[in-house]
Amino acid sequence: MTKIALRYWILLFALLPAVLASIGLGSYFAYNKAAELHRNLAGQARNIAVPLAISSEKFLADGNLAAVEALLNTSHRLNSPVLSNIVLFAADGEVLASSNPQYHAAAYPKPEQQPGALAGQLVTFEHSLLTYQPLHFNRNEPASGPYILLHLQHEHILLQQQRYKLHVAMVVTAVIMLCIIFSQFVRHKIQPMLSRLQLQLQQVQAGQYQQQTNTSGIKELDQIQHSINLLSEQLSSLEQEMQHNIEQVTSDLQLSMEQLEVQNIQLDFSRRKAVEENRQKSEFLAKMSHELRTPLNGVIGFTRQLLKTQLSANQHDYLSTIQKSANSLLHLVNDVLDFSKLEEGRMSINPEPFSLRDLLNDATELLAANAFDKHLELVIMIDNGCPDDLIADPGRLIQVLMNIAGNAIKFTEHGSIVIRVSATLLNEDQLILHCSIQDTGRGISEDKQNQLFQGFTSSQPEDHNSGSGLGLMISQRLVQAMGGNIGFESKAAEGSTFWFTIKCQRHHLSVAEPLPIEVLDGKSLLYFEPQQYSREATLGLLHSWGLQVTTCATKGQLQQALNHGQHYDIGLIGRAIAINQVNQVISLVQQIQPSCHFTYLLVNTLSPNLREAMLASGANACLPKPTHQRKLAFALAKPYLDQANNLPVPVAQPRAALKVLTVDDNEANLKLINTLLTELVEHLESATNGADAWQKATQHVYDIIFMDINMPVMDGINACQRIRQSSLNEHTPIIAVTAHAVAGERARLLSLGFNEFLSKPLDDKMLHYTLQEFCPLVAQSALSTEAETAAKQPQSDANKLIDWQVGLQRAGGKPELAKEMLQMLLTSLPQTQQGLDAAIAANDSEQLLQLIHKLHGACCYIGVPALKNLAETLETQLKSGTTIEQLEPELFELDDILSALSQLDGDWLAKLDLPE
Repeated sequence: MTKIALRYWILLFALLPAVLASIGLGSYFAYNKAAELHRNLAGQARNIAVPLAISSEKFLADGNLAAVEALLNTSHRLNSPVLSNIVLFAADGEVLASSNPQYHAAAYPKPEQQPGALAGQLVTFEHSLLTYQPLHFNRNEPASGPYILLHLQHEHILLQQQRYKLHVAMVVTAVIMLCIIFSQFVRHKIQPMLSRLQLQLQQVQAGQYQQQTNTSGIKELDQIQHSINLLSEQLSSLEQEMQHNIEQVTSDLQLSMEQLEVQNIQLDFSRRKAVEENRQKSEFLAKMSHELRTPLNGVIGFTRQLLKTQLSANQHDYLSTIQKSANSLLHLVNDVLDFSKLEEGRMSINPEPFSLRDLLNDATELLAANAFDKHLELVIMIDNGCPDDLIADPGRLIQVLMNIAGNAIKFTEHGSIVIRVSATLLNEDQLILHCSIQDTGRGISEDKQNQLFQGFTSSQPEDHNSGSGLGLMISQRLVQAMGGNIGFESKAAEGSTFWFTIKCQRHHLSVAEPLPIEVLDGKSLLYFEPQQYSREATLGLLHSWGLQVTTCATKGQLQQALNHGQHYDIGLIGRAIAINQVNQVISLVQQIQPSCHFTYLLVNTLSPNLREAMLASGANACLPKPTHQRKLAFALAKPYLDQANNLPVPVAQPRAALKVLTVDDNEANLKLINTLLTELVEHLESATNGADAWQKATQHVYDIIFMDINMPVMDGINACQRIRQSSLNEHTPIIAVTAHAVAGERARLLSLGFNEFLSKPLDDKMLHYTLQEFCPLVAQSALSTEAETAAKQPQSDANKLIDWQVGLQRAGGKPELAKEMLQMLLTSLPQTQQGLDAAIAANDSEQLLQLIHKLHGACCYIGVPALKNLAETLETQLKSGTTIEQLEPELFELDDILSALSQLDGDWLAKLDLPE
């Protein structure tokens, strides 16, 4: 909006009313004056015309036109300032007389033919005025007689009007001048005071609070002056108070800044201390990891080696328990290290190609033991449309799955654990993998759900997160690092469903070995499975392999299928088995065997003895649940592959002609790696520290060196650098073997001269793959190992119960004597078994002890270590007073072994070739 100065406002408001009033009044008076002049002229014309009309009428009646003309001329002369011409017209418009011949009388317009029309009225004619006056004054008769026309002059009227307008303009101008003079007076009266007020306000704005006492005589302006003075006084007071407060606050702030500086120094010291403590913690965790992994390496490694030897059932169970406990402790160590990495923000994700189904099936097998101990149904369902060859971090994927599924098993007392896996394709190269784990446990209460992923340690044993509390938090971080999300749905007493997603890439090359499902296409299969989820998961596999499946969920349905008389290629029985249900499963096998060429079992147990008992019933194979697709496919296809190939068993090749040096200061670890390598290479040497290894490297050439890192005298890094600089093995592959499994360790060791990095605990596969990569000659050894494995598989299951080397040794190296003693034992077993059953039924401990003692004595000279060890254990327990009821598991195991050995007939023994 345009701003107007005060003087212009004063001038505007002073002039505008005066100008409008003056113009209005002047116009009004000018109009009235013009109308008055017009009326005066009309009256004067009438005063002239009427006497003329009266006189002319008389003269015209007498016919005296000369008198009429004289009369007109006389009247014209007397009124010459007003008149220009006087004309007498006849009724027909003929000019009878005219006072001014200069005007052409015929040009005047005729009056209207109406009574009294235009009489005494002024009519405009060529910048002048005309008026008509008839000689007859009767108003009711039309003007048809003679009439007089007066031609009046109009100039003097106009002159008088212009003169009057000039007077009005002069008056208006005088009024405007007076208004201007008055407005200037007012402006000069107000403007100085306003200027002083403006200046005072500017001074106040600038912080100069000076009071002024000037008065203008105008009340309002003086009040404004007084208000400004009060404002200046208040602002001055406020400024002083504010300045005082600022000084006080500045003083306080300075004191606070000094305190803050002291605190910053303290915080800096604390931060440095925290960083140092965090570094020390990381070093401590790394060292503790190494110290814990070192003995665990020996425990796990030698447990694996022992499990490969001939063991009794109890010994196998004990070693399995040791292995599980060691693996659990190793898992806890890994969780602690992962938690430390999460805190430092260096959790690594290493994508690599892998087979999704093989990975998930192998992981589920690890969970099966805990699920079977609680009699839970554990099932994995992988959608058929889910791609198998992916690129992601398989280790992290399994870590998340194991954490969640392990919790589900831990906190579920009865029911089932169902793992479902599906995929959503984003494009040709990327997909989202969906995994859900549903359990029928007690669920999670609402007050605990918000804290589920916070990694707390619960003090209540019934809490869903009791334990270390790190698993779910680590899983959440891992899933987020792999581009996914994690969540759950749960209600107390209704179970829980945990789910997570990860982003994967598709691998267009097949990673897994192809399944031999071509031979199964079109085969008929009878499938019996009471458990719903297990049935659905296995059916999906069987249908995808092209099998024609007849499914039975109950024994009634199975009996109906058998009654139809159809003969099936394959019979598959899935059962949840317990010790007291073995006979029921054996009965099922015997029931469907006549209708099936081959019979297979899927049972929820990992016990070798129970599975041996199942095989003894006539089944072709006994596999554990949940269904492992690769193992099931090879088991079902094996008879058809054997029929198709009928190839001879390959001959075992010698070990690889390699010379290997192992270096480790821990005796157990050194012994383990030497034991593993003995099966793969011919020449093996060892050193207990880096200095000893370097000394040997200067004297002998090795094909490969396995070097521990943390050792006394000289550590592995210095030893590696010494060997690279001056020895006979400057180009020999050196493999670092350490339990220091932290992020970046592999890259660090490779940069220091090592060729590869192996993390403890070691196993034979890790060593095998390493030798394959760095030593070409090991390929021959690999073929040898596979050939030996293939040669052992077709052997009879009885070899697992009979140790021919021990039997031959007991017989003094005489094969025929060993065979005869074994035949005597086998012949006596049915009678022994009947006596044992009778003693157990009668609850006669004495009679049972005698029979066990006799059986133990018979086994001492025959190579049946499993039977001998079990008989020895039972004899010791009975002598110590243990009741028959307490020995029920061992007695059941004894019955299984005796039943398996009793089925070895004479033909089998005659065909047996004992090793010389």
